Amino acid sequence: MKKSMLLILGCAFLFACGFAGPAPSAPAVSAPSASSVSIPSASPDIYMIDNFENGDYTTNPVWWKFDNVTATVVGNLNYASGDPAVVKEIGKYSLSITGDTSNWYAGGMGTYLAKKNNDLGNYNAIQMDVFGNGPGSGTIKIELVDDDKGNWQVEQDSKGVPLYDDQFVYNTTVDWAGWKRLVIPFSDFTLDNPGHGDGVLDVSQKNGKGGLLQMQLIFIASKQVGSLRFNIDNLSLVKK
Repeated sequence: MKKSMLLILGCAFLFACGFAGPAPSAPAVSAPSASSVSIPSASPDIYMIDNFENGDYTTNPVWWKFDNVTATVVGNLNYASGDPAVVKEIGKYSLSITGDTSNWYAGGMGTYLAKKNNDLGNYNAIQMDVFGNGPGSGTIKIELVDDDKGNWQVEQDSKGVPLYDDQFVYNTTVDWAGWKRLVIPFSDFTLDNPGHGDGVLDVSQKNGKGGLLQMQLIFIASKQVGSLRFNIDNLSLVKK
């Protein structure tokens, strides 16, 4: 019982501290992909960030990856179980995430979202399809950074915490088998760096600001010493 409590407290500490990877030094990275296979990204209610149908995660949009995770775009022929409505919309490819860790945290990846004259203020939730491998698949921590300084960049301290912009976070534990659609309202995100920005998640571009600047996905194992394994597809912003 004592050992279990220590593990739980250790995991809680890691969640509280947060993790971050390198942010782009300038807003030169391309904005979200406009392509889609099954979900119409042109819809005013859905903005596709990435469905991985180009077979790659390093272009259109560019994702940066950090620490001990392996990200691979894979075919979906072997991933056909789960919610039937989701299975119909996963397309040909998804992003496979695997990793090992000796201290909960495995690593993560991120992408820069802001683009001139592309206001994302119409959307109020994150949507993504996740293929789980049952209990123990891992945890996804979603980090969103908005532009409070107005320079369209994310400047961080030595620990990866945004200095002048808000960072909001949400954790979801993948403990199911097969495909499942997650819809996470922005209102469910919590401020992770109080005192650095204005404390309000504002994804719209106004007064010269960039709105929603970047998203990072942080991957955490379900055990202190363990592994994680799941797939991600149809990562998008939605209006609900």
